[in-house]
Amino acid sequence: MDLAKMDALIGSWKPEIFEKLNGWIAINSIKGEPSGDDAPFGPEVRRMLDLFLRDAEDMGFVVDDVDGYAGAAEMGAGDKTMGILVHLDIVPAGDGWTQDPFTGTLREGKYYGRGAQDDKGPAIAALYAMRAVKEAGIPLKHKVRLIAGCDEETGMSDMAYYRKVRPPVDYGFSPDAEYPLINIEKGGLGLLLSKACGGEEGAQIPVYSLNAGTRPNIVPGTATAELGTGGMGFSSLEKAVQAIEKAHPGYDLKLTDLGNGRAQLLATGKQSHAAMPELGLNAAGMLLTALKELNAGGGVGEAIRGLAKLLGTDYTGAGLGIAQADELSGPLTCNLGILRFDGRFLSAQLDIRYPLCADEADMCGRAAMALSPWQLALTRLSGHPPLHVPAESEVVRGLLQVYGELTGLPAYAMAIGGGTYARTMPNTVAFGICFPGDTDTCHMPDEYIEVDKFMLSIRIMAHAIVRLAGA
Repeated sequence: MDLAKMDALIGSWKPEIFEKLNGWIAINSIKGEPSGDDAPFGPEVRRMLDLFLRDAEDMGFVVDDVDGYAGAAEMGAGDKTMGILVHLDIVPAGDGWTQDPFTGTLREGKYYGRGAQDDKGPAIAALYAMRAVKEAGIPLKHKVRLIAGCDEETGMSDMAYYRKVRPPVDYGFSPDAEYPLINIEKGGLGLLLSKACGGEEGAQIPVYSLNAGTRPNIVPGTATAELGTGGMGFSSLEKAVQAIEKAHPGYDLKLTDLGNGRAQLLATGKQSHAAMPELGLNAAGMLLTALKELNAGGGVGEAIRGLAKLLGTDYTGAGLGIAQADELSGPLTCNLGILRFDGRFLSAQLDIRYPLCADEADMCGRAAMALSPWQLALTRLSGHPPLHVPAESEVVRGLLQVYGELTGLPAYAMAIGGGTYARTMPNTVAFGICFPGDTDTCHMPDEYIEVDKFMLSIRIMAHAIVRLAGA
């Protein structure tokens, strides 16, 4: 088994790899409106999928277009299939870039571009890892199938479709997270809290609207409320807001006079991913707490006070009676991701990430009981169970051995609150490509990969293929 030849091939392809990655980065493959039967996620995602299939076929792999939902490149034979799961869609570039996000840029040992880390870079790495195994002539006992999805960033409907029309792989990994290895992904539960409200007339501080958040899986960085000032005047209301801000270190509250007896209250927190709410500060919870202490709201006031008491800026779920943790997967997290009130109807969406020990039905029951005194209705919007591939499994042990041997770093399995494609296939884990201590730049301006570590990741993936699927 010529592993040295395999490693040498990878090193010799370095210029070609980044030239190829440039072409992939150049495509702004954000999900768009469906365009024909073979482009369910829009023309740019279709263009990216076509490029992937063409490049894979040029390398000698058997390719498969899964009706525009995903593509696959396969090699080898056998009664089992090892899967490598990547995605070709990206999030919007956003603001704050120091260079064109769709022109791959090499600078000081780093390669910049939208998708470099999430997930076009890892997809390229996996493709070249497979090529290295093939061209080194290393025999395989199982098929190896690289599956490139097209809707990872907005719901993973691509993998749901894939499972309907293609058989699942038997085992594998998704290089869309971090090393050493993630074998546990917390369960997810989406809840809607709602109440029909009205009757702001006569309230000392009426609340006409509430607005916070864009997605449930993001900790809101700002939140606003439109208030009436007639009952106490703008100056007195402003002083009361300042007193609340002073009483809560870390709160950032600003009241703006809108005229005609109305004002806007702005709460500014810190945005973060719902999987790591401890890194943020929930502006929606901050706003609710401020409104509660102002005793604001007529008909909506009771709901505001209830949400402030049960949620506020806490992210443990304690107010709902669902806080819990276990040693393997850690604590439950609860994010108030969206808050709306239009003068008649109040709604709040929660993104809950729960540990292995939790039970969804029990959590829903406890939350409903906690909400009932405030006459807030609870609706289950979505949910999925936790992923847990045991640490003693052949997949986990094999991947960790490869990682430890090639890096010399401690090799261990861990749990996360986020979700990857790993949860869509059996016996599949998240493996790479960020190393411990690296800056996670996915979804951020100036997204990048470190060139040397990226080349090491290609070697790690190639060796992983040999370790798990080699004859």
